[in-house]
Amino acid sequence: MEELQTDQFTVMIAPPVTSYGPVEGRKYTLSTSDTDNSRHLTIGTKYNVSIYKTFEDIFTAEWISKLGEYVFSGRIYISGGEYDEKQAQTRFNHIHSLLPEMIFHIIKSDFELFKHVPWLLDAPIIIEYVSNFHQLRTVKNYGTPRKYLTLQN
Repeated sequence: MEELQTDQFTVMIAPPVTSYGPVEGRKYTLSTSDTDNSRHLTIGTKYNVSIYKTFEDIFTAEWISKLGEYVFSGRIYISGGEYDEKQAQTRFNHIHSLLPEMIFHIIKSDFELFKHVPWLLDAPIIIEYVSNFHQLRTVKNYGTPRKYLTLQN
């Protein structure tokens, strides 16, 4: 198991995943702590469900094949009944503003994969917002990994 850690960001690569593959079924779990603003990314063949109870904002994503082409497909949880509509809207706005940075962290952390499989640089990034409120349930296109590799944080 490989692990990279900075003051506020930890990346863990769980076997059998390596920096170079596999692509199909490669799963990402990015969590953000509200208490200390730290972020933890797990890259593996399964989502890191052990963190679901300790972190507020959890973004999951994976590489899937659709019609022979790869798509970076993600989900972010907004609400499921624990928030009223106003709180859920506030949460949606907050997460929506943070999501490009979350995607940036995943793409930058898996840079070696893109060197090994360069056609993923132009794969679409499609994110689903999950909520019990219809107006907050949406699917958005966030561009391609190439866009995020050119950003500086």
